[in-house]
Amino acid sequence: LSRLFPAVSGLYRAPAAMSLVTLHVYDITNTSYETANAAIQGLNRFTKDTLGAGGIFHGAVEVNGDEWSYGYCDRGTGAYCCRPRGNTGYTYRESIPLGVTSLSPARVRSIVAVLQVQWPGDSYDLLARNCNHFCETFSEMLGVGPVPAWVNRFATNADATVAAVTYARDQMRVVGEEIGLAATAATNWLISGFTATEPCPGGAGAGGGHGAHKRHRGRGGDDGT
Repeated sequence: LSRLFPAVSGLYRAPAAMSLVTLHVYDITNTSYETANAAIQGLNRFTKDTLGAGGIFHGAVEVNGDEWSYGYCDRGTGAYCCRPRGNTGYTYRESIPLGVTSLSPARVRSIVAVLQVQWPGDSYDLLARNCNHFCETFSEMLGVGPVPAWVNRFATNADATVAAVTYARDQMRVVGEEIGLAATAATNWLISGFTATEPCPGGAGAGGGHGAHKRHRGRGGDDGT
């Protein structure tokens, strides 16, 4: 190219590497009971395929021939790699194209290294920080996506429900405390009012009130003594 077009050879740049990014979705069937695993698959078929409302899924992101996901472990990173569509801990369901990233393989590896630090295994939370949250973060950093909402809808809705219940519980506690304070204040006010209206020893009836000190006006208009 430089010999054919020497004047523009310095302006030529090779196209950036383009890699397809794919979300792989699995049914969560890693319980110890085959009946439970079959029930989960049946539930997912109904809630996702029939109702379109999502279900209980494991998600993973494939880029540059590697599938990355996230899970719980006692120590170290929770981000791990396996063969695409080959996670034997779950039952493969379907794949969803998320788009094409223009990031180089080296840049993708750098992102993975950052995620391995930011996503330790012991920070896993079923509702608030699970494999699908990891996929959402990873795909966003790759400049693709978003991950379909139905993939993580179970955790999202459950987390919102837990948050709502927690908020309601906290508000009820606050209301209870305020009612208790108001009741205490009202009781104190009633007690203070009752005390103020009690007849005092040596009052008017005993000659110790204001009547005992009044000076009577005489016939001539001057105060008498």
